[in-house]
Amino acid sequence: MATRLGPSQQVQLHSFWNLLQTTDEKVQRELYVLLYRKYANKKEGGKTQAPTFLQMQGVLKGQGDEQTDRQMLDEYLQEKYGV
Repeated sequence: MATRLGPSQQVQLHSFWNLLQTTDEKVQRELYVLLYRKYANKKEGGKTQAPTFLQMQGVLKGQGDEQTDRQMLDEYLQEKYGV
């Protein structure tokens, strides 16, 4: 079952992915563990080996730029935490 994303959702996903790329490897590994725990039991069909976070690196890399990523991060922080 594939998820269809709208244009703004794709920009958010790419910006989020690019932000993750700037973190260190330990943070990336822990995030992958958290995501796996949340979604692993929702898989349909047979069991397949999930790729590691580092194997996925670059797969979702966006066409965005650093300025757009920074703006979206700032908007998120403002909205979520009032920072």
